[in-house]
Amino acid sequence: MFEDRRSAMSKVENWKDNFENFLMKCGRERSGGRHDDTVRQGIVAQCWTKEIYSEAMWGIYANDRNTRFLRIRSTPRKLLEALRCAKPNLEKELCRIGKVEYKKTNEIRRWYYRHKSDEVNPRQLFESLLRKRKAFSHENEVRLMYCAKTIPLDQEGLFWYDVDPKSMITQIMADPNRNREDWTDEKEKIQSKTKFCGEIKRSKIYDAPDW
Repeated sequence: MFEDRRSAMSKVENWKDNFENFLMKCGRERSGGRHDDTVRQGIVAQCWTKEIYSEAMWGIYANDRNTRFLRIRSTPRKLLEALRCAKPNLEKELCRIGKVEYKKTNEIRRWYYRHKSDEVNPRQLFESLLRKRKAFSHENEVRLMYCAKTIPLDQEGLFWYDVDPKSMITQIMADPNRNREDWTDEKEKIQSKTKFCGEIKRSKIYDAPDW
């Protein structure tokens, strides 16, 4: 991101959780038949978490002790503005940021049956992507979503757009598996490579107490 000054959003249809994409997969029903809406093909999203201090998130996404990871922080306004600045002619209804609500399976099913006969549009697809099962509530997720219906995605189903990471990102935090004694040197390397002038920290979640 810092080197290329670009960010990516991934095609939702490619996500592994098929249940989560229920409206994408099921489509729309009308007069007893099923209709496939092409608008869903262009829905892309980017997932963030509101968890500031979560071992579960480090454990899921930075679980290799021999690999180095970084966590970046931003705000909903900065994320949405970065997308809109990259696409100044973007229609407002084609992009949204929202907090995921964690529901029981029966609640999600009822929502689907209420809307399965409706015309599928970006707003409704966005609403469906903000409903997730309670088993995932530890993620405390926020999603930046966009309907790239007129813009081609790359071969991996990614939508790329230009960003200014120095203004979009408010903090960089390194993974907790790093050696505390080496952190000063590693921090300097991160700052040198990114030219980031903001806060750069190392997670202390695995540190032994010093008392």
